[in-house]
This record gives sequence, C-alpha cells and structure tokens, in this order.
Amino acid sequence: MEKQQMKEQSRRGNKITWVVGCAILVFLSVAGLNVWNITKRKPVYMEEKQKIPVQVCTVKEGDLDRFLEVTGDLRPLQEVEVYPKVGWKVIKLILVEKGDWVKQGQRVACLEKDRIQAQVNRARAEVKVARANFEVLQKDFRRIDNLQEKKAASKQKLDHIQAKREVASARIQQAEAALKELEVLYQDHDIYATMSGIIAARYLDPGSFSKIGNPILRISNEKTVKVVITVPEMDFPRVREGMDVEFRVDAYPEKTFPGKVALIYPTLDPGTRTAKVEIHVPNQDLLLRSGMFAHVRLYFGKNKAIIISRDALNKMPGTGCYYVFVVQNETARMQNIKVGGRQGNLAEVLSGLKPGEQVVVKGQMRLNDGTSVRVTGEKDDEDS
Repeated sequence: MEKQQMKEQSRRGNKITWVVGCAILVFLSVAGLNVWNITKRKPVYMEEKQKIPVQVCTVKEGDLDRFLEVTGDLRPLQEVEVYPKVGWKVIKLILVEKGDWVKQGQRVACLEKDRIQAQVNRARAEVKVARANFEVLQKDFRRIDNLQEKKAASKQKLDHIQAKREVASARIQQAEAALKELEVLYQDHDIYATMSGIIAARYLDPGSFSKIGNPILRISNEKTVKVVITVPEMDFPRVREGMDVEFRVDAYPEKTFPGKVALIYPTLDPGTRTAKVEIHVPNQDLLLRSGMFAHVRLYFGKNKAIIISRDALNKMPGTGCYYVFVVQNETARMQNIKVGGRQGNLAEVLSGLKPGEQVVVKGQMRLNDGTSVRVTGEKDDEDS
C-alpha cells in the first residue's frame, strides 16, 4: 500500500516538473524573439515640427485720411402738430390727406358751427339794436340842445338826454366787443395750417370729437432735412460749423448726398461722452424722407499714422477687441492692438505695434500664440 502511494506521488512530481519546464521554455523563446526584433529594428528619428506657411505685411508709418463714420436718422427741419382751438366739438370736415402739400394759412379742417353761428347772429342783432337806440338818443340830444339854446328847454333835460346817449354809446361798444369775441371763436372753428409742408400724419376722422390736447394733423416741411448724429469726445474738437459732410441712405445705395454741419450742441452727454451735431441737407426734389437711416462721413483731413492691412485684423468673439499675429523668429505671437480709422484696405493702429514689425495677413486661421511659421511672401499694403 505504501509502495503504491509512493509511485503516485512520484508520478505527480514528474507532471509538475514537465509543466514548469515547458513554461520556462516558452518564456525563453519569447524573450529571445524580442531581443532579435530589437537588434534588427531600423533607428527611428523624431520628425521635425511642422511649420505653418503664412503671408505677412510690414507695419508702416504713412499718411491716412482722418474721417469719422457715424449713423443717424433723417428728420424734417421743421415739423408741427396742428391742434384744435375749440374742444368737444364734432369735426365736420378734414380737407387734406396724408402726403398732400399745404400752404401756411390754408384751411385744413373745420368743426361744427351751428351753435356758434346762431350766437354770432344774435350778437350782430344786438349791435344793430344798440346802434339804433343810440341814433334815436343822438337825434333827441340835438333837438333838445337847439331848444335849450333858444331857452325853450331846461338845462336839466339836456343833461338827462346826454347821459342816456353816453349809456347807449357804451352799450354799442359792449355789443361790438361781444360780437368780436364770438367772431374770433367762430373763426377758431376752422383749423388752418400753421406752416407750409406735407401732411405727414392724420390722427382723426370726420365725426370725431375735438380735444384741446389732441392733435388732428402733423405737418412736416422736408424741403430741408436734418441728420442728428453723435460725435465721440476725441473727435468733437475737429467738428466745425459749415463743415462739408457726405452721407448715403439705404434707399439709394449708389448715391452720395452732400450736407453741412449747421449746429453743434455746446455740451457733451456725461453718460456717453458724446455730443450731438445737426447736419442740414437741401431736399428740393424730396428724394430724402424723414425716418431714413443715414450713413454719415465727416472728413478731417490727413494725418501721420501707423498703418497695416485690414486683412491682418482679427477680432475677439463677442468683444470689440482686435489682435494680430506678429512674426518673431519664425514664431507667431498674438498681440492685442487698438484700432483707429480705416481707409480702403488700410487700418490705423493706435497702440500695440511698431513700424517695421511683420504681421500675418494670410494663414492666421491656423495659428495660435507660439505656433511655428514659415513666411512664404509679403503683401504690399497699398490702398485698394
């Protein structure tokens, strides 16, 4: 029994030895294969860092037209609202429509007049009665005056009739004043244009009630229009009355309209640091109408400036900040700049660059700060 157990243990030991031997043999085979691969592998070198091809322009100093581009609304030079002078009367007639041209003093509407006409007629009758009564007393006065001279009438009777005559004269003046007042009121039932111009708006229709504070019409004189613009503080000292101005409107994109600075507001708005300026524009042909949007350019002459191509400008998303890529030792460096005026394909740089530096004008979409670049050419910064 013991011999059988010993044989079984011996058989198990041989199996373990065989398995371990096989494992060692496999490990040595794999290791040998790896060593052989390493010795036979060709050397691999680090690929040179890729450089982005770019085109540049040189920052220069030169003459640049100085002008200011702003926007404003066209407004009529004169505009009035026409109000009724008599309230709570039915508007009987409105004699004009929107777009009609009217002259100053032209009747444009009228209110109902039946009641005021009756009052005027009564006042005229009272004037006639007062005058007739005065004429009777005037004749009595002359007759008694003649009798008194002949000693046929007493002085007391003459004084009495003279007093009546003076009262009658006063009643005439009173009746005439009342008539005059009613005639003025009667005229106020007709509504007249207070200036010449175009009927720009009609607020009420016949049959409506008039109200003192509510206008019936709006008259606009657009044979001269004005553009009201705001000028920043830094440009305010350059604006002068009488300065020639040109502007465009979206309705006539190919046409340029001339104008002149007619009024400069004396103070600046402390909130926005801007001043208002009025530009007057002749408009005899009525091409321009109030409410149009004007793109205005004020020309201030030439001045020395640091300039670059506008193609070099990049704008921070969601901001008004500009930046460029400056090439230094074949590396693109991001540089924040402050931009001034523009002229054609040129832009003025107020700060952030110096003459002689090179900025990227083509290929910047692939750049970041520190990207290696290869300059393929230089763009001529001529105004295009």
